[in-house]
Amino acid sequence: MLLKLLVLLAPAIFAEDLTQRQLKPVKGVPHSRLHLYQISTTDTFRCLDGSQTILFSQLNDDYCDCKDGSDEPGTSACGNAFFYCSNVGHKGNFIPTNRVNDKLCDCCDGSDEYDSGVNCPNICDELGRAARIEREKVANVARKGFQKRQELAKEGQALRDSKLKDVEPLRQERGALEPDRARLEGEKNAAEEVEKKLQDEHRNQWEAIRNEKKKLRAADWFDELDLDKNGKIDREELRQNSFLDDDHDGFVNEDEVKAYLNVDEADLEHFQSLMYDRLKSARHQHREEARFKEEEEKERAKALENAPDDDDLLAEEDRHDGEESDSESVTSPESEDEDKMPEYPAEVQQASEKAREARRLFDEVNMKVQDLDSKIRDAENFANFDYGEDSSWAALKDKCFDRNVQQYTYQFCPFGQNTQKDTGAYSGTSLGSFKEWSGGEGMKKYSKMHFGDGQQCWNGPKRSTDITIECGEESELVEVTEPAKCEYHFTFRTPLACSDPDVEIVHEEL
Repeated sequence: MLLKLLVLLAPAIFAEDLTQRQLKPVKGVPHSRLHLYQISTTDTFRCLDGSQTILFSQLNDDYCDCKDGSDEPGTSACGNAFFYCSNVGHKGNFIPTNRVNDKLCDCCDGSDEYDSGVNCPNICDELGRAARIEREKVANVARKGFQKRQELAKEGQALRDSKLKDVEPLRQERGALEPDRARLEGEKNAAEEVEKKLQDEHRNQWEAIRNEKKKLRAADWFDELDLDKNGKIDREELRQNSFLDDDHDGFVNEDEVKAYLNVDEADLEHFQSLMYDRLKSARHQHREEARFKEEEEKERAKALENAPDDDDLLAEEDRHDGEESDSESVTSPESEDEDKMPEYPAEVQQASEKAREARRLFDEVNMKVQDLDSKIRDAENFANFDYGEDSSWAALKDKCFDRNVQQYTYQFCPFGQNTQKDTGAYSGTSLGSFKEWSGGEGMKKYSKMHFGDGQQCWNGPKRSTDITIECGEESELVEVTEPAKCEYHFTFRTPLACSDPDVEIVHEEL
């Protein structure tokens, strides 16, 4: 019976012994890769890059045989290999093999200095405890943040649902207004057409009369300027008008006359088309200057009346010194306001009033329609925008977060615009507006934001901001840097970046 039992157990015992022999620990190799270092039936080892096969006894013999260094994971022979620290009680990690037996303790369990003569204390338990405490702190923050995120997700989803719910009633309200809007627009256009027709007729009649009067006034003035009555005005006749004395030297010289008469003499047609308006403008300017001078003289005289007696003689002399004689004797045309159109007649005013009322009624309805269009557009944009997988980021729309750094206040507005301003100032410099989630694929997508097209930097690019988003119990802007000219980096902590730590711990353990 015993013999029979041994016979039955022999294969299992043999297999277990073989497995243990094959998975015998190899210095510098993690357990997950020991299967790559099994002893073959020929006692050989094939380099992991497949480049060659060596004797199994050449593993960790302090001589580099494989190009990829895979035969020397436990010695410093190969410069391109890595040694695995088991670090039981803490966390395993790889170090370059050139640190093996270099008399410096790199692994917390001291396994890298197995043959250097250095006694490295095993501090893995101590480091592990500290790491676990830190992980628990981080997990607690994540746990609280995740709870808040769930609340914000409900808030964001409620906002999104509310926006979507509002769209249909808004569309129905807009649809009900559209017939009135179309009718009122037609009435407005018809009333404006009548108004324009009557106004144009009145304006054309007035312009025809004005032009005719202008020709008559020009002819009268031409006749007065034509001193020898030969039907033409020459430069000598024009020189008799003191308002052409542009340099105010008391004489009208040849150049001043040529500025208005560039031919030897001008007939009535030439005067009306090329000279009348310019001469009229010059005369008007001359009169304005004279009026201003007269007002100054009145002010001066008023001041002299109040002057002390001892100054009367001197003041009187000054007054006489300031007097000038004006020998202008040319009679000017009667003053007229040629550019002012008379009031519209009653018929035109009535048409304008009807058009005004039609515009008011249309604008009233049209503004309501435009307001509804804006609300519908905003609601649809809000509902269709990517506010994260669970819509939690919708809760932060239209909110901003500040951080003071030296003399500046930086403001981060998710989905809006970032700014930099002097602390206490009202306005600032744009550091860009929201462009995209930039964290990559999957859930990492929501770990970064990019803001671009900010204010142009002097002799540089437009300002931009990249946002790194981290898990935190509260939403706050925690760091601002400028790693490159006009390229800013913000670190923003928020519950919206927190995931369920308990799920992550289970996943890591698996």
